[in-house]
Amino acid sequence: MGTSNRVALVTGASRGLGAVIAGVLAERGHDLVINARDPDTLNEAADALSRRGAQVLAVAGDITDGEARNRLIDAARQLGGLDVLVNNASELGPIGPLMDFDVRRLGRIFPVNAGAPLALIQRAVPLLAERRGLIVNISSDAARAAYAGWGPYGASKAALELLTRTLAAELRDHGVSAIIVDPGDMRTRMQQEAFPAQDISDRPLPEVTMPFWHWLFDQPAADVTGERFEAQAQDARWLQHA
Repeated sequence: MGTSNRVALVTGASRGLGAVIAGVLAERGHDLVINARDPDTLNEAADALSRRGAQVLAVAGDITDGEARNRLIDAARQLGGLDVLVNNASELGPIGPLMDFDVRRLGRIFPVNAGAPLALIQRAVPLLAERRGLIVNISSDAARAAYAGWGPYGASKAALELLTRTLAAELRDHGVSAIIVDPGDMRTRMQQEAFPAQDISDRPLPEVTMPFWHWLFDQPAADVTGERFEAQAQDARWLQHA
């Protein structure tokens, strides 16, 4: 299934922000490799993206599984290469004070939020280098602010941000760019799970970030590498220097 089209890989793409990003990429003519753990919702997302004219390969699996990551890279190669890698899949973990936190849970949160993205990047870089591609790592304002109850999640996203900035420096000479995107507070299932008793209907849907994604994918990747962006910033002031 070779193609000369641009190809993007998006993890956590079956719903929420990942589905929005994949939709923008499909509108912009990218073929897609999409991933999520639940095969049913992932296949529904793939069908919707296919109706936009994209070739879509859905690869279900846990991103911490090395074999699942291998299948993702194989799928990108099947589509002809890789131009954009979006590491969106995340694990929130329990919300609560650090003094009550079961430290063993770090063995899940850090692998999902920091370890697996790095491992997938390691596998993807040879393909990205062929097309001077872009790595987009999805972070959170919790990576920069000490929100009570959000310590483990925020720490894992802070680790991802440092890894991203380091990768931007290390991969520049290989023609591969890497950026951080904080999408902002949104009405998603993960956000509702964080606040199960609260009404979050006043928060914007992930579609609020669409103008940012269209702007970002218009930029030469090398011009934005190493930067941190806030996708809901006012008046299109998206760049927040890392």
